[in-house]
This record gives sequence, C-alpha cells and structure tokens, in this order.
Amino acid sequence: MDIRGETRRAPYAALPEARPDDGPEGRAYTVSAEFYDLLHARSYHRHAQALAGPAAAARVGIVEVGAGTGLVTDVLIGASCVPVHAVEPAAAMRAVLLSRLHPPAGAFVGDRVTVHSCSAVELSLSGQADLAVCLRMASCLPPHERRALWHSLADLLVPAGLLFLDRPPARLPVRPTRRSLGEVRLGMDTYRGQVTARAEHDRIRCDYAYLVCRQGRVLRRAQETFLLWPLTRQALGAELADAGLVLEGGLPPDLVRVRRAIAPGLPHRPA
Repeated sequence: MDIRGETRRAPYAALPEARPDDGPEGRAYTVSAEFYDLLHARSYHRHAQALAGPAAAARVGIVEVGAGTGLVTDVLIGASCVPVHAVEPAAAMRAVLLSRLHPPAGAFVGDRVTVHSCSAVELSLSGQADLAVCLRMASCLPPHERRALWHSLADLLVPAGLLFLDRPPARLPVRPTRRSLGEVRLGMDTYRGQVTARAEHDRIRCDYAYLVCRQGRVLRRAQETFLLWPLTRQALGAELADAGLVLEGGLPPDLVRVRRAIAPGLPHRPA
C-alpha cells in the first residue's frame, strides 16, 4: 500500500468553501472599510493604549473579537509575548487587517498572530486565552446573538481571565443626533465623515456618511448603516453572570472590565 497516497493534500477544488463571507457578517463594512483607518483611528487610540498593560500581563494568549482593520490588534501584538488570535468575519475589514499585519510582522511576531475569518461563536479556542478584547461589536448583535457571544468568550478564557468591552449605549436616543468623524487630507483630496444616530423601534440606527472632495468639488459619496441594541449596565451584568462572567468595573476611556469566574456562579475578587 502506498502510504504517501493517503497523506497527499486534497486539491483546492475538494477543500470546503469559505462560507462566512456569504452571511451578513461577511458582507458588512464593504463601504466603511475604505474610510475606516482614515476617519476612525483616533477614536480607537485611547482604547488601544488602555489595553497595552493587560496585553503585556497576558501569559496564555489573547483573543480579539471583531478585530476590524487591526487598529487595536497592532497594540495587543506589540505589548505582548503570547499567541494573538484576531477574529474578523467581515471580508472587507479582514483584507485591511491582513495587509496591516503581514509587512511589519516579521518572522517571530508573525508566528504569534492568527487571523480567523469565522464569527466568535464558531471559534474553537477553548481555554486558550487569559485576555479577550471585544470592541464595537457586542452592541451590533441582536440580544440572542449577544448572549451567545458571552458564552463563547467565557469558554475561550481560562478561569480568572479578563475580558475588556467598550461600554454599550444604555438607552435609545431621544432625538436624532449627528456627529462629525473629522476630515483627512490626502494629496488633492479631502475625506470627510459623519454619523447620524436615531431610534428605530428597539434599536439605534447609525447612518455613516462619507464624502470625498477635490478642490471644493464632490467626487464621491458613500453611506453604510449599522444597527445597535442598547443595554443598561444592570442588564449587561445579568447577561454576563449567566455566562459565568463577572462585571468588575469601568476603566477610562469607556472600557468595561469583566472577569471569568473561577467556578460557575462563584465571582472572583482579585486581591
């Protein structure tokens, strides 16, 4: 019997298709990805810097759920010496993430970083992290998917492992609000953005509008809409507790620290 024939790799056509991009998560950010680093990087900077210390203290592994274009991933990698798992199902965002990670990664850093194209609930990383990061993602999930996310995050964390979240909006906006994302000049062109938030049933509808101008003339307009589900701190704590996670407190800037309980239903209080 030819043993080599049994270990031969299957041809590409026989491999399973990469299906995550076919769902809504995979198709998200097809518009915003182009403008993300230009107009959203500043708002990520404070979060990223606040996470450098926890990343340096990690001794098992780090999982970043909703890594996006890698604005925070860069800091997590640079501050740590453990395996880093960047989870990003959106193809448009993942393309930027991979481009960001590859050139500066080098041999020893590149060996520590794995990019996952699946959703968080599809991860198979049980007990492989003592630090998890989930920014600007949980609020985008319907309540049943959000609760499933907490259980997935609890599973990947070792006992007493830490999870950092951005603080979700607590209530629906009373009236529509508009906020500028700033503007960036590149050569002859100026890139501008703004977001309008309004209540839509039990959700917050966020319309992101982007504008590209050259010498006062509009070259392009683009828009993408995202939905957020508000969640009070009390409700967040209850959902986390149901998954074996303990809400410990808030950190500047608008980060929430969560810890996996040592035993189900037994909160861990660090000394």
